[in-house]
Amino acid sequence: MSIKEETRKVFDEHHREQANDTKLFKRLTSLISTEYFQVDDDFFKNKKVLDMGCGSNANASYAFLELEAKQVVSADLGNKWMPCAYEKLAKFKDRSVLDSQNVLSLTYSDNTFDFVHCAGVLHHTTDPEGGFKELARVTKPKGIVFITIMANGKGIIYEWINLLRTKYKEDKEFRELVDNLTIEKLNKNIDWLLAEKEQYEGCTDEERTFVKSLFNNDFVLTIKDRLQAPTYHAFDFTEEQIRKWFEDAGFKDIKRITRYTKGFENMRKYLAPLYYHYQHPLAKLLFGDGYVQMMGVKK
Repeated sequence: MSIKEETRKVFDEHHREQANDTKLFKRLTSLISTEYFQVDDDFFKNKKVLDMGCGSNANASYAFLELEAKQVVSADLGNKWMPCAYEKLAKFKDRSVLDSQNVLSLTYSDNTFDFVHCAGVLHHTTDPEGGFKELARVTKPKGIVFITIMANGKGIIYEWINLLRTKYKEDKEFRELVDNLTIEKLNKNIDWLLAEKEQYEGCTDEERTFVKSLFNNDFVLTIKDRLQAPTYHAFDFTEEQIRKWFEDAGFKDIKRITRYTKGFENMRKYLAPLYYHYQHPLAKLLFGDGYVQMMGVKK
């Protein structure tokens, strides 16, 4: 199995779980908004959108269609993901199109789309900049390209993740532990810890509630997402590098955007201020350049 096929397989499993979790799917679709992209409320009306690397549940495509895009093309590798995406998007009828595409060699003509969205995809390819050039090519003049990409691993958390990724590849027992992790198993161990604390020191109801609130199925999927996915480029990009891609491709009004991530029901809700204030010293310490979310307008 090639690395791109393995990547698609791993994310297919994650995305199907997300599709079946109503709260989680709602959180994911809420990430897409006109406020986030800093455009007018009616911006997506009459727009043709490409959601490249849409994933099996096509949550971003769903959000763009809810924002009244004229048509959204949801594209990803192969076609095994399509039944899951179709189940979510069928209500939008012919405004939704599912397509098999590779971001490194798109089959669309030049200047096809008004808005191109590609989130968390390019760092899983052999040629991230080449993939970006393809996204730029199929964007209309005055159209927008938006990408997200994992930046450098100079932050403590990313360095820790990379160590765990190495352990996942090399340690069979650890790999099996991650692969078989469920929220039920995690809760069982948390309950054991709290029961032990009760024996030697005591544990209040408030403490139990707080500790249990730090973990849910969304948290488990985040762990699996970070450790299971094979990748060509592990957190080795910089904001300046991504900005240069846009400049070299002839884009203007290039900007890194940010947002508070809402809807978390686990420990990540306490990290939301760091995601938004990515330049804060604490954010830099933990995440380095963080998760770069950048957009620009094609000249």
